[in-house]
Amino acid sequence: MEVTLQPVIKVQHRLIVLGILLLPVFLAPGLPWYIRLMACFLPMAVTGTYRISTIQGDKFRSQLYFAFIKLKPAKCNLQGVVYVETKYNDTTAGWGTFLLFGPLQYVFGIVFDMILPALGGAYEIWLITAKDREIVAWQGMNEKQFQENLELLKSRTGAEVRGRSR
Repeated sequence: MEVTLQPVIKVQHRLIVLGILLLPVFLAPGLPWYIRLMACFLPMAVTGTYRISTIQGDKFRSQLYFAFIKLKPAKCNLQGVVYVETKYNDTTAGWGTFLLFGPLQYVFGIVFDMILPALGGAYEIWLITAKDREIVAWQGMNEKQFQENLELLKSRTGAEVRGRSR
């Protein structure tokens, strides 16, 4: 039985949001085709970037998608995992950032961490194998999902959990 780490990605919802974001691009009068094409890239990158990590039996697989395109998957045997490493990245901008770039940058930083947790996010879980491979198992903003995924990986691997310093 295949188990997917939380949250379960609903691609249909992302495609609906993409359609809504692209609607003005196609309805705007007088735009050349190449401008319309370039205007499609950012909405596709934002809505189509996510990670799906699954466990099937004793196999782990992490698949990253960028703009709905599959990138090379990371795979390993769970028996070969020696450490499950965790990391917390403080995502709050300091006063210096706020004063330098203003509230808009502060708000965008928070929003992009929520929208694209596969590329950012406060919490990270890494699997370190006996062959010194480092595999990103999960990234996100939700502490409850972080704890659930960590418990799942810890129970399936039997590996030691430690903090990540790099």
